Amino acid sequence: LYLFLQKNNLEKTMYAAALQMLRMKFIKQSLPFAKISHQRLQWLADKVEEIHLPANTMIFNQGEIGDKCYLIRSGKVEIFSQDDEKQLAVLKSPALFGEATLITHTPRNALAKTLEETDLLVLKHEYLSELIETENNVANMFMTFMVDRSRPMKNQHVTVHQRTAADGQEISILKNPDNGSYFKLSAEGSFIWDQLDGKHTLQDMTLDLSEKFNVFAPDIVAALISKLSKSGFISNIEIMDDKRLLSQPRWVRVMVKVKKLLETRFTFGDADQWVTHFYHQYIKYLFTRTGQILLGMIAFIGFISFAMNTSDLLLFFSFQHMSLLLLLALVPLSLFGVFLHELGHAFAVKAFNREVHYIGVGWNLFAPVAFTDTSDMWLATRKPRIIVNLAGIFIDIVMAGFCSILLMVISNPYIQGLLWLFSLYTYIGAVRHLNPIQDMDGYYALMDSVDKNRLRQSAVSWLIKKFPQAIRKPQLFKDNWPEIIYWLACIIYIILISTLTLVLQNFVFIILDIKSNIYISLLLPFIVVVFMSLVVIADIKNQADE
Repeated sequence: LYLFLQKNNLEKTMYAAALQMLRMKFIKQSLPFAKISHQRLQWLADKVEEIHLPANTMIFNQGEIGDKCYLIRSGKVEIFSQDDEKQLAVLKSPALFGEATLITHTPRNALAKTLEETDLLVLKHEYLSELIETENNVANMFMTFMVDRSRPMKNQHVTVHQRTAADGQEISILKNPDNGSYFKLSAEGSFIWDQLDGKHTLQDMTLDLSEKFNVFAPDIVAALISKLSKSGFISNIEIMDDKRLLSQPRWVRVMVKVKKLLETRFTFGDADQWVTHFYHQYIKYLFTRTGQILLGMIAFIGFISFAMNTSDLLLFFSFQHMSLLLLLALVPLSLFGVFLHELGHAFAVKAFNREVHYIGVGWNLFAPVAFTDTSDMWLATRKPRIIVNLAGIFIDIVMAGFCSILLMVISNPYIQGLLWLFSLYTYIGAVRHLNPIQDMDGYYALMDSVDKNRLRQSAVSWLIKKFPQAIRKPQLFKDNWPEIIYWLACIIYIILISTLTLVLQNFVFIILDIKSNIYISLLLPFIVVVFMSLVVIADIKNQADE
């Protein structure tokens, strides 16, 4: 056989193939490459270079900008910190090292040298980048790998604020002034935060957490560090967004760009300065007891005026075809109303001496939207947060009431019609914002009233997993009262919307003298119930699939 192979020049070919197979098998043993595809594994085996180093050879120095990482095939490598003059680790086969500087584009944070004769596989930066961009499993594994080896250090600009939750539990809220972000921590999370001194590894933190709280959860510790890093709460780790690591088909990238265009947002810089100025100069008087009584009277009298003038204006619309100019005039008024709604939130934040980092406008698909950053209210107690959540709805009702009062002053039927349409649009918007089924003011107010984050997700999870048990053991309902309140609020809202739809529809039919049987009258409310129920069912199905 040997003579046959030598005669046909197959000896070198088979030897090279055998070496590549051994190299592929070895690379597969390294954790970041454990789930790599076979095709990519072959490609990687061709790209790595083998080197042999004697003992006490410096591989790289601390502070260098690296362009390659290393996989230990045999031997030992010491990782040493010159800052602390401390040995950080002794690595053996099949450990990978030197990859962090390639991913984060930062200098090497330690030196590496061989302790004995060592064989290494060298992977250049360009090949590692290509691998990460094309292999999702490798990208995710490298992120976990990098975080796991790090010694995270907290951002020194971050401040910590303490608050007591509704159940009496002490929670901590981190505030990052660099980007205006916030992060809520449990007692366990606060313990981990205190460990972020640049000296503890994730393994150290996991063991300390286990000793103090009797919870061994390395995956939770790693996930928390990753989230804190992405939000800028950790200064010495940069976690790259997975989306930037993955190459997508062209049509996907085009659709993402189109979606971004249809969901464009424009923010007005640092809004806190001018919002604070306007609040202290003019608006603060509306937050006094007298101011609130005045606004309440406008809302109450305005609603009565709206109801009293509705029949006359509906008759006017039935005899006069709706003018296109009237509808066009409604567009800027609706935009103004949306902006005032958000100003209501912003000024309520200032009433509690908190910061408004930005205010913005834009559109969601084809509908105008405005938004206000009220996240500084996370540092407040429940009641102020609820008031801020409902402030926009209150402004809607006052605004609609004011326009409805003008109906009694202005005699021009076309202007009356415009004001009535705007009031109707604003009242409907106020009711819509109360919706607990979607992420609107009503949902956030409900979430703060029971003081439970991710209330909808928790309620759906309870309905899927625990509700059947609670039917058999009713005492279990007491343990999940926030979730029960959420579902009761959803049911009440659906009944309210359906009833209002039916009443308003019948009122319009009577005014316009439209004859309708009972089935047609019930059609629109039925559609409303079905649509809102489908939204709830979709939430349940999506979470059940997860």
